[in-house]
Amino acid sequence: MKKNGLKSVLTALMAILAVLSGCTGMQVPGQVSSTIDLTVLATTDIHTYFMDYDYFIDQPTERYGLVRLGTEIGRQRRENHNVLLFDNGDTIQGNPFGDYLSKNPPSPSKPSPMMEIMNYLKYDAGTLGNHEFNFGLDYLKKVMEGAKFPIVNANVVHPGTEKPYFTPYTLLKRTFVDATGKKQNLKIGVIGLTPPRIMVWDNLNLSGKVDVRSAYTVTEKYVEELKKKKADIIIVLSHSGLSDSASPDDDENFSYQLTDIPGIDAIITGHSHLYFPGKGFADLSGADGDGRINGVPVVMSGSFGDNLGVITLQFEKSGGIWKRTGGISSLVPVYTAAADSSPAKSIPPDQTLVDLLKPAHEAVLAYIRAPVGAASGGEGAKLTAPLTSFFALVHDDYSVQLINEAQLFYAKKYLETSEYKSLPVLSAAAPFKYGGRSGPGYFTNVPAGPLAIKNMADIYVFSNTLVILKITGAEVREWLERSAGQFNQIKADASGLQELINSAMPTYNFDVFEGVTYGIDVSQPSRYAPAGSGAYKAGDLVNPDAHRIVDLQYNGSPIKEDQEFLVVSNNYRAGGGGSFPGAKPANIIYSSPDENRLAILQYIEAKKRIDPSADGNWRLIIPAGAGLVFWSSPDAKDNLIPGVAFDSVNAEGFGVYRIDPSQLQ
Repeated sequence: MKKNGLKSVLTALMAILAVLSGCTGMQVPGQVSSTIDLTVLATTDIHTYFMDYDYFIDQPTERYGLVRLGTEIGRQRRENHNVLLFDNGDTIQGNPFGDYLSKNPPSPSKPSPMMEIMNYLKYDAGTLGNHEFNFGLDYLKKVMEGAKFPIVNANVVHPGTEKPYFTPYTLLKRTFVDATGKKQNLKIGVIGLTPPRIMVWDNLNLSGKVDVRSAYTVTEKYVEELKKKKADIIIVLSHSGLSDSASPDDDENFSYQLTDIPGIDAIITGHSHLYFPGKGFADLSGADGDGRINGVPVVMSGSFGDNLGVITLQFEKSGGIWKRTGGISSLVPVYTAAADSSPAKSIPPDQTLVDLLKPAHEAVLAYIRAPVGAASGGEGAKLTAPLTSFFALVHDDYSVQLINEAQLFYAKKYLETSEYKSLPVLSAAAPFKYGGRSGPGYFTNVPAGPLAIKNMADIYVFSNTLVILKITGAEVREWLERSAGQFNQIKADASGLQELINSAMPTYNFDVFEGVTYGIDVSQPSRYAPAGSGAYKAGDLVNPDAHRIVDLQYNGSPIKEDQEFLVVSNNYRAGGGGSFPGAKPANIIYSSPDENRLAILQYIEAKKRIDPSADGNWRLIIPAGAGLVFWSSPDAKDNLIPGVAFDSVNAEGFGVYRIDPSQLQ
């Protein structure tokens, strides 16, 4: 046969095959036979904010809550046949609702209310965050038993083995509708990951019971396994932050590194309560304006149910294989603040979810409203003046000192019979509720009068447990230097107003010590990196010659470098959270099974009368004549202290305040 004749025959055969493929479903190699648009919805760090209710102030809110995200989830499903819904962990702990549920665990006949609403929302899968382990493995298992969807985790293993403790991944079989209206059956592989640092943060609950492996290594392993099982799509639920300076084996913020692993189609991340895509990650290497990192769609949707993460993926089927051809991510906020002439907007709650939660919600309200100390007789404990954290970053504040007093009260009872009883005892605590990522309403604000259990969670928001460490005077100084990164460097000769607070550093890392006196000289640069930036990680030594901490004294005498101290703190800090010098597991001499909130409750019950008056053991040292501003609650304008004046309310709703250094107390 001549060359041209052979070519004509082949062309005719290809045409026939093309017709047949359209009529019978046969596919010509290399030809695109189907395309699918898929919407992946993501929640993360709900922290038991199921209801649109602030249990710390005992009031409803329109700013967050899974019941409000439920409305948006329903809308997304009505508008698109091809929807998957995932939860990224840190779901069972966080506010008094979670505390109440932990004290009233579920049973096979009575599942946890959180699982009832998640089942109603028809989650396709979920994973475990670090806070899932706060109440122990037995409680976690009881909660998980109520789930009608798979909960996966790949990097928690049985001790001394590589055998997964939980189901490492799931292979979902779902039917989607392609662009022509035809149904297509696909397999979706879902892998779950938690920070390996849980072995430090929850050592008491986990030591000897589980081990944790590198998230990066196990992800590589299970991606390959899912490929062998013919997964068409692979999604990773990574309860971890985003840092382009971390290593693949980073034990807390490894999500970014997962984008290097071939075969992953989307990553849902969280843990750090931030927003991606968002301006907070503007300098992240490899990130683009459409929510991709190194080409992989990624989403991080804040916390408390304040945003729904949305990843939109496009797939083509070619040669019998589905391949991702596009993908972007975005966020849908529950609350949008007023701007210009536009009023504030909020997604309304899903009434069915509200009704499902009503019995549990009412039980939690009764729990948080119970008076402190009344059970032992009398009227219970009282606060003689309001307790707020409005100015906890600019002067010694009793909202933090109260925590330190309670921690010392608890620790000294233990130390009475300890071999360490002769050592001086200090305490470290931070302004845990001070706006930041959680908005202008997120401040400790307890009115004068009787104290209720709900106020304990308002004073100390986390379910941390109390820990005592033994460190040196040099480590005390360096711990405080790390804390002092909360402030920007203030120049005496700068023109105009300067921002005092470095908003990149979370205020829960501004540890204030009780038991020593000291000053913080903000004319000096920060000795330690206050937050991750460029080549530096938070806590890295960046200015070795800088020293902000001055006049550090114990009992009126300068602290000696080799002097030994006990410091009362919490399991997060002692486990290395925030990377503070001296705060490490090797220095722990006592890990209490009790929460720091219990220590506060016991202290208040013992005192009965709480007078919010700080002792002024630390102070800011500010260059004379420097003009300063800082942000706080807009309500702080009605509770001003000497040296602070109200200026305005900014676009985020925070109050802006000016400081007169000569008058600040």
